[in-house]
Amino acid sequence: MRKLVTLLFVILFQIFNSQFRNSLYDDNQLNMSLRGGLDFPSYDNQTKYIDYKYNLSLGTSVDFYFNWIGLGIDFDYLKNTSKNTYPTENLHETTPLTNVNLTQNNIQRYFFGIGPNFRYIINDDLSLAFKLKGGISNIKGGETSLTSTPYNLNYHNGYNEKNVLTGKGQVELNWFFSEYVGLNVGGYYIQHFKAKDKISNNSVSGYIPFTESGNQYNINPNNSDIRNNSLDHEIHSAGVFAGLTFRIPTKEASPNYGLSVVARDKETGLILPDTFIELFKNGKRTHFAKTNSQGVAFFKNIKPDNYDIKGNLYNIELTSAKTNKTEFVKNSMLKKEISTDSETFFVKGQVNICNSKNPLRDVTVLVKNNETEIYHEIKTDINGKFYFKADKNTTYNIYGKKGNYFSQTETVTSKNVDRTNTFFLNLQVCMEETTCGKPINLKNIHYDLDKYFIREDAKAELNKMVQFMKDNPSVKVELASHTDSRASDDYNITLSQNRANAAVDYLVSKGINKSRLKPIGYGETQLLNKCSNSVDCTEQQHQINRRTEMKVICP
Repeated sequence: MRKLVTLLFVILFQIFNSQFRNSLYDDNQLNMSLRGGLDFPSYDNQTKYIDYKYNLSLGTSVDFYFNWIGLGIDFDYLKNTSKNTYPTENLHETTPLTNVNLTQNNIQRYFFGIGPNFRYIINDDLSLAFKLKGGISNIKGGETSLTSTPYNLNYHNGYNEKNVLTGKGQVELNWFFSEYVGLNVGGYYIQHFKAKDKISNNSVSGYIPFTESGNQYNINPNNSDIRNNSLDHEIHSAGVFAGLTFRIPTKEASPNYGLSVVARDKETGLILPDTFIELFKNGKRTHFAKTNSQGVAFFKNIKPDNYDIKGNLYNIELTSAKTNKTEFVKNSMLKKEISTDSETFFVKGQVNICNSKNPLRDVTVLVKNNETEIYHEIKTDINGKFYFKADKNTTYNIYGKKGNYFSQTETVTSKNVDRTNTFFLNLQVCMEETTCGKPINLKNIHYDLDKYFIREDAKAELNKMVQFMKDNPSVKVELASHTDSRASDDYNITLSQNRANAAVDYLVSKGINKSRLKPIGYGETQLLNKCSNSVDCTEQQHQINRRTEMKVICP
């Protein structure tokens, strides 16, 4: 019961805090429903060795709604099976009992109630209702007895009660698959107050005590426990059901007005599924929907009015549109279109763990506009995705921040891209977990031939390392430089050490404590391929070995 009350408050809160859309539900509506299901009872009649099991429930309702609130009448037929749990085999007095006979009759309950309904309208075809009913019930049947001549071993006389005060709460979901017919599913809780057992032959129930000895049950007729008085007690049950609901027109159908909104890219004509469309009136949102796979959002049975149509795709706003009240035509669909800005591209980014397809969520993605030097941050969603608008003729550097992950810097550009053919720019960013002792290759750390000063194009990657060190203040890092096999071994050791030192000096200049950095030049001692001394290799193969790496120093 407590759970049902809690659910009632949740539903009422949703109802009073929702902005209901104009639809079929705006007008008075009459529903009639038929349902069938299972009822699970509990009878508090304090009768030993008799229990009651689930059985059939049937019901019908007539509900009249004034938009979200209404009044309804319920009629329910509930049947339960009585079950005797007194042992029926190996019964003895002084000798084994014979002619053991068990009679078990069903209990039938008939409920009639009236009360308020509260309905949460999800859309034109789907609604959730909470119904409260108070009324009366008739309860009859349930006579149960276990006999063995000459003994009445265990019995209960059942019920023959009329006009029992009853309360009922019901949650019901309705889905209309056509204009006037739908399906209902739900559950209920019903409680009968002050029900009385049936008195027959000056008793209500009784049983003969028994003792258990091995597999034998020995009765003691001299200690029969018989209840003569009828108790005022509760009967309560919960149930589930499904059925049909019929929507009955209460007046001549009013004119039907509709609006369809297409979302597309203005330049390419590309349709945009999953665009969130909102209708506003006087600055307040009145309707919302998402575009389908054809890029269209439908608003059915709305009132003609002056609406502002706004849309966003992955939280990026599209250009808006307007409707005028006079544009709407009876029983017709007004068509409108919203579009993207023709001066921008749409970047769809994906962050994965390097060398895998595993996405990384909650990554802070830093996007740098290389023309304006302006940065902004975006968070990846649960699937590692992020989105942003890119201006024409612009290049962006992108990298991610998340805990002990190190991100490669990626570049996306709209330069020399034909906007009339392309709207989406796709981007992949990979991040590696910095496990101690594991080398991570720093991309774009290039040096001039035989030089070791830090070039401008290498600073972006080193700046990323600066951020990683600041995000992980306890981490110490080895910064290693490698050369290819050309030139002498000693020369390459010296050159690589100087390059590693130069990288460390740059990091120190950006505020990183030198004690956290260990520069090492490995020269040509850790080649990644076969291109050792005297082996003929291409320039591209030698380039693989000319690299700068970082690795977290294990404690």
